[in-house]
Amino acid sequence: MQKELVVTFVGDDRPGIVQEMSQRVTARDGNWLESQMTRLAGKFAGVARVSVDETVFAGLVEDMQSIPGISVLLEAPTDAAEDFQALSFVLNIIGPDRPGILSEVSGALLAKGVNVVELETRVGPAPMTGDQTFFAEASILVPATVSMALLQDQLNEVADALALDIRVD
Repeated sequence: MQKELVVTFVGDDRPGIVQEMSQRVTARDGNWLESQMTRLAGKFAGVARVSVDETVFAGLVEDMQSIPGISVLLEAPTDAAEDFQALSFVLNIIGPDRPGILSEVSGALLAKGVNVVELETRVGPAPMTGDQTFFAEASILVPATVSMALLQDQLNEVADALALDIRVD
């Protein structure tokens, strides 16, 4: 019987990390199901979902934890209830960088029960001015019971208070 494992990892970036991890899964006749990885501040971090036969599960856990220079957290996935009525949107945020932007926007989303399922942020120079600018893109799930007009109003309040442009597509 197959057993799934969620692998979360971080370590100093270097060539070969993905190969070492995937090789250990393959060596146990496992299947790499999905993952997201990135390089940030000289570190390489990610999360992956893999599947292996339960007879080799403990061995794979040991294999993953033995990768040099990588901190690994291994967990069994949970059976999270899916809201099949939720509507999927992309949230784009751009504005002058300052502390608290993500906290304020995520607080407005939480107030409406919106789930952030994927998020990418960065700070960099604005195209025309070169000023430090906050950029974010998030995939969100909005419960079907939430009025999009009310959600947009709440996000507009945050946008006005922080001089941001927040779009929901």
